[in-house]
Amino acid sequence: MRPVNKVLDRLDDYTERGEGFRAKCPSHLGESEDSLDIRAGDDGRVLLNCHSGCTFEEIIEALDLEASETFSANGKRKGKPIGPKTSTSQATKTITIEDLPGDPSEYMAFQKEDGTLYYVQKHKGSYFRVVGFDEDGDPLLVAGLADLDPILFGLPRLREAIENGEPIVHTEGCKDANAAQDLGLAGVTSGGCTSWEGRFAADYEGATEVWIIPDNDDEGRDYAQQVAQDLAGVVPTIKVVELPGLDPKGDLSDWLASLELDEENAKERLVALAGESAPLSGAKPWPKKPKNLKTTLPPVEAFDKELLPDRIKGWVLNVAKMMDNAPPDYVAVSAVVEAASLLGRKMGIRPKKLADWTVYPNLWGALVGPPASMKTPSMQTALKPMGKLGKLSDEEFDKVMEAYRLELLMAEAEKQALEKMLKDKAKEVADPSSETTKSELEGIKEQIGQLEMPEEPTRKRFYTNDTTVEKLGDTLASNPNGILLYRDELLGWLRTLDKPDRGPDRAFYIEGWSGDIEHLLDRISRGYLRIPVCLSILGGIQPGPLTRYVGEAMEDEGEKADGLLQRFQLLVWPDLNDMQRTDEAADREARNQAYDVYEKLAALEPENFGAQEDDKDDPPVVHFSEDAQSVYDEWYDTHTLPYRGEEIPAALVAHFGKYRSLLPSLALIFEAIDFVSGESEGKEIGVANTLRAAAWCHYLETHMRRAYSSIIFSPERRAAALLGKIQTGEIRHGAKFRDIRRRAFPGLGSIEHLREAQEILEELGWVRRYESKPPGHGRATEKLFLHPDERD
Repeated sequence: MRPVNKVLDRLDDYTERGEGFRAKCPSHLGESEDSLDIRAGDDGRVLLNCHSGCTFEEIIEALDLEASETFSANGKRKGKPIGPKTSTSQATKTITIEDLPGDPSEYMAFQKEDGTLYYVQKHKGSYFRVVGFDEDGDPLLVAGLADLDPILFGLPRLREAIENGEPIVHTEGCKDANAAQDLGLAGVTSGGCTSWEGRFAADYEGATEVWIIPDNDDEGRDYAQQVAQDLAGVVPTIKVVELPGLDPKGDLSDWLASLELDEENAKERLVALAGESAPLSGAKPWPKKPKNLKTTLPPVEAFDKELLPDRIKGWVLNVAKMMDNAPPDYVAVSAVVEAASLLGRKMGIRPKKLADWTVYPNLWGALVGPPASMKTPSMQTALKPMGKLGKLSDEEFDKVMEAYRLELLMAEAEKQALEKMLKDKAKEVADPSSETTKSELEGIKEQIGQLEMPEEPTRKRFYTNDTTVEKLGDTLASNPNGILLYRDELLGWLRTLDKPDRGPDRAFYIEGWSGDIEHLLDRISRGYLRIPVCLSILGGIQPGPLTRYVGEAMEDEGEKADGLLQRFQLLVWPDLNDMQRTDEAADREARNQAYDVYEKLAALEPENFGAQEDDKDDPPVVHFSEDAQSVYDEWYDTHTLPYRGEEIPAALVAHFGKYRSLLPSLALIFEAIDFVSGESEGKEIGVANTLRAAAWCHYLETHMRRAYSSIIFSPERRAAALLGKIQTGEIRHGAKFRDIRRRAFPGLGSIEHLREAQEILEELGWVRRYESKPPGHGRATEKLFLHPDERD
């Protein structure tokens, strides 16, 4: 039930006023029947205004409703719905037949199958429902249908026709149904052109033939088609009978009047016209229930072991095997990000031959998978080499710190002694009887100036997983090459940065992605601090939260549109096909080789690799070899070609655009691993590791497309978008294709895309496309008919 109907359902009486309703306020229960104004907002929620000043909360409490019940189910409906407006009931005070306003002959009686009066409707006007009977057996009426389900006009005659095997004449409007009955035919209707409901089709079960007679206007033809489509599969023969010579907006009553024939001859003329009309062909019955729309994830490239340098390959695959055959992607990405963080700002690579654009190899990685995918154990195991380095660093720091404290104690004692000597000598110089000269004071002063205080050691940090931005800044200030931020679940971190008051934190992390920004901190409590910000980030996230976050980030035009998500270049979302229990032994040789690689990367000096200093204020740099430069240049010139065009989401273009720096980063990391393994001479990046990095980019591209698949409009995604708008009420039964297109819903911005989506949904039984073409040479209007269960 729509939220506004929930409110109306709790009121005794109400009347419809324009786009809203009026009723007696249930809170203060005054005399006025119009004291409460009720409207449905564009987002589906109910707007309540008491003219006597009752609050929203007081009104809701009086109606015995929860505030949440006055909002739409999804809260996402935007703008007015597209398509014909559905009729709404209204209510006033109890009256008798004699009290009906206007001429009683203008009212049409809607009867149940047994002939019992159910409600009456004034011609093209209000409804009055039967709520009981007086002592004489006369019906008592209240305006509006309230919670009554509408029924067909002429229902008893319909039942009779079905039993006798007569054809049924379905008209638009009760006046025409009565006209058909006056001819001795079974005239039936649901009422006006917006009154038909799909459930009425069940009343026709057992009928052999139905003639649907439309009024001569677009609304009449649409109404006739709706009835015909819903009766398909219920009635064997369905004919839409066009009446010749009708004036615009003319109907059956007008046509019969124009014949100037008696009833018998007029009936013969109509029967003959129906006999000449062709039965409806090609219409299929609506399915009892539409089939589910399945949207599959785009395929991803499986991880190839040749993407890894030899010295860490065996270890990565062995760890994945031990994790119950977990995807090796998780271990591999963790291992690469780990290596990236150890290099950090030690040295950079200049991807272009002449330009001074420098890329530092720190990287951000995200592992996507459900809770049982073993992504967390894979990350934790892959980071053990760094954990070992951190433990050794802490032990070394403790030793150095202890020595520093002793040296500091000695230096401070010596300084205090010299300062005491200086004071004593100063007293002697001030004594007129003393022979001590000022030159002796200068000597002590010089000794104090030459005294060297020991430098406080800094703790070498490799990673952290729980820190504030302020503390992270302190850590980076003493670890200028950068560190790794490891988060078991990335979503919490991302959500924290989405908060309005965390804008500076968000900016700090974004600065850390490029690795070449110095953050200048000026705070009263901490003074001035120059922080080189270089961060690698690694964490896991589940598919559902990622999909929602992608959608939110892409719709947001504020802080979320800053590209934070696109910086996770090493994002993998692998298939979980072969996971099964294993009891695999650790490959100690492969593990020791890998641990040795990370230890040597941590200790690597850029000059030993052959990196050259170009600016004394910046880290040294390396270049591609001549052949490797050609590989990179060709890749650079062609890799963005698939991501051009209006249909490609800007977020996807931005994400893949960052691969320009990803390839050289990966190439440098792999070359450094080969160097510390003794398999490369360093100095430059070779072809083999450049090609390996390019292969990584191709592999990661498939995973990136899966991550952004919720905003990439394949035909199935367009169908899902259309179905979503239908189910939120933004697209109604009978909506025109061109009106839907004008709203420019994502993925449905052209008629071609709309048809593509409609065809998929029609195959599943959700919708049908209908062309309404006026007589003559007018252009047909495409409209969307919805499955009966999806109509208001």
